[in-house]
Amino acid sequence: MISTNIAYGIKKFLCTIISFPKIFFLPGLIVLLTGCLGPKKINKWVDKHYAEAEKPQKKSTVNYLTVTSTMTHMGDHLSNTENKTSNLLPLILYWQWDYKNTCTLNPQIAIDNFTATVLSYAGKKGLNKKLNGQRVELSIDNMPNVFAVDDKGHMIWIIIWVFGWDELSILPQNKDIVVSYRVLQDNAETKKGVITIPDASKPVYLKMFQSLKKKTMQSLDAYDANITAMSKVVIDKLMAEL
Repeated sequence: MISTNIAYGIKKFLCTIISFPKIFFLPGLIVLLTGCLGPKKINKWVDKHYAEAEKPQKKSTVNYLTVTSTMTHMGDHLSNTENKTSNLLPLILYWQWDYKNTCTLNPQIAIDNFTATVLSYAGKKGLNKKLNGQRVELSIDNMPNVFAVDDKGHMIWIIIWVFGWDELSILPQNKDIVVSYRVLQDNAETKKGVITIPDASKPVYLKMFQSLKKKTMQSLDAYDANITAMSKVVIDKLMAEL
């Protein structure tokens, strides 16, 4: 097994030698180019997605429902991505590796989505009437916010030619939404509990000629929609428990 630093050095070397395209067969070039994908590019895609999707937040006038979170946000950074090469097998005629970029989204992205969703949805579902003069405090304890862009690469060396193929996927790190709640009458607690919603995110496997950037953007769209749907289920479960 080769250390992470050595593995990364090999990847950097492979990314430089593609400046000599006549030496490599086209599939090999595709593999090498894919291997050059790194944290900066993933973070750039995340920034682009949320810069285009960002909408000004309206101030809430709801006084019977408040939302806080125990999760630590990441300041102004929308994401933090780390890469790791594992299972590197450099044989004489065959190479394989698993090159993974793990992206942690700023929890504030999902928290803002959750807050906007529950405040709107609670009003439509009549939570205020259900509370009958009480108020409820929600605390977000856990939220899905990690995914990985995984590249399982293979290369076969035949004299001066390289034949290669990749198995690319976008893998969510499934985490449940966990929300604690307290129901208060004036300042006296009348009920408390914890609501857990399983994460329904699914992996995305790329087919030949599909754009990794486009699929990553689509995965972020699906992530946002998933948070919205799960947030509504929190309100449904809360009302069922009151």
